[in-house]
Amino acid sequence: MKKLFTMLFVAGIATGAFAKNDEKSVEIRQTEPAKVMIAVASAPEGVMTVKITDANDRLVLRDRITKTEAFAKRYDLNALPVGDYSIEVSDANGTLRTATFNTEVTVKPSVFTRVTEMGDNQYRLLVSSLESKDVTVQIFDGDKMIHTEVIDNPQGLHKIFTINKPSNPEAISFKVTAANGFSAYAK
Repeated sequence: MKKLFTMLFVAGIATGAFAKNDEKSVEIRQTEPAKVMIAVASAPEGVMTVKITDANDRLVLRDRITKTEAFAKRYDLNALPVGDYSIEVSDANGTLRTATFNTEVTVKPSVFTRVTEMGDNQYRLLVSSLESKDVTVQIFDGDKMIHTEVIDNPQGLHKIFTINKPSNPEAISFKVTAANGFSAYAK
């Protein structure tokens, strides 16, 4: 009986070690919105299969890989419609790794803002926005808004603000919002 438990224990450890190694040996990473990389850290045991399916579970790409050493391979999906895709990497023993990703490109609003404390309760605000024309600047002293201003042409705003008698100079913050969705606090 003791021998049986010992064998089961050793088998469990071995199975766990193999599963853990498979889990770590294959990595799927989305490098760009429509590009995916598969990296295999150790020599694969036999043929590996990469399957990419769309949101309707239709096969988009199947790739058989016969490598004898560690490798990384990139897949470019720019020619496919924007959407959700699943990727599965498997070998003769079964599925090694799966991942789901979306190829939609999200464009972040391009607004740059920076505040520099100049001393004597003066603050320099820099705002640069090539896309949005409607930019609002709000100045807060702690939780209290003490100034608001709409900037018509924020392509290269450089303005110095003097704040008379702030309650706490450390609590002065600037909030810059733009019509294109940008919103940020600067201290």
